[in-house]
Amino acid sequence: MPAITIDETLCIKDGLCSTICPMQIITPPKGEIPPEPKPEFSKWCTSCGHCVSICPTGALSHSSMNPDQCPTADYKLIPGPDQFEHILRLRRSIRRFKKTPPEKEVIERLISMAGYAPSGHNFQPVRWQVFTNRDDLNQLVDMVCDWMKHMLNEMPEAPHAPVFKEVVKAWNEGKDLVLHEAPCLVLAHSRIQTGTEPTDAAISLAYLDLAALSLGMGCCWAGLFTMAAKLWEPFGQFLDLPKGHQLHGAMMVGYPKLKFQRLPVRNHPEIQWR
Repeated sequence: MPAITIDETLCIKDGLCSTICPMQIITPPKGEIPPEPKPEFSKWCTSCGHCVSICPTGALSHSSMNPDQCPTADYKLIPGPDQFEHILRLRRSIRRFKKTPPEKEVIERLISMAGYAPSGHNFQPVRWQVFTNRDDLNQLVDMVCDWMKHMLNEMPEAPHAPVFKEVVKAWNEGKDLVLHEAPCLVLAHSRIQTGTEPTDAAISLAYLDLAALSLGMGCCWAGLFTMAAKLWEPFGQFLDLPKGHQLHGAMMVGYPKLKFQRLPVRNHPEIQWR
């Protein structure tokens, strides 16, 4: 049950916790110590941590976290706009990986970094599944190709048919165009409760994609795999997701075999000002 406690010896009565609370359920006027939370606090508090993060003296603790667990913000570590734009432009979809899979500890840190992505009502619903065994990864590609063969039989004239034919042909010839022989595949899944979970997962995967660069790794969204895994029944048993969970997306992850030397251009954004 969410709750806050105040160290009255540290509280400077600045009212910042009340000002920053997204749900407006911390209610002290400026100049007073926050009172015992009202009953609705437990109902509406999202445990976002804003109140703990904003307090300059560390006087406020939340039942989900205390100031000692929250490192001090260092704004000097924020890259400038030129540096940050460089990071965004340097991020590439990697499809040529070194065979050695990333160490378990590195993948755990990567997923932990992705966990800082925002989510609806701070529910943090995304759960993860990681494949690094080569036999399992090859079996996943096999299953995707089986689905593609089924789709080609059912809808041979569909727009996606030419792509599916090439992917299946390549796999039969020993070339993987589904996962590109990535040494690691990371899946994001969750239970559907509020309807924001697919978006929450997409944001988390985008965070993971960007964070990989800082760890010397590269990623690529596994779109063909995700499409097949959502539609082809055999995947259900093989993935064995928790009951009630749905797959939202997947990312190939590994150490890039090659380094890009230029930052390609993108279309100029179309903006409607109102």
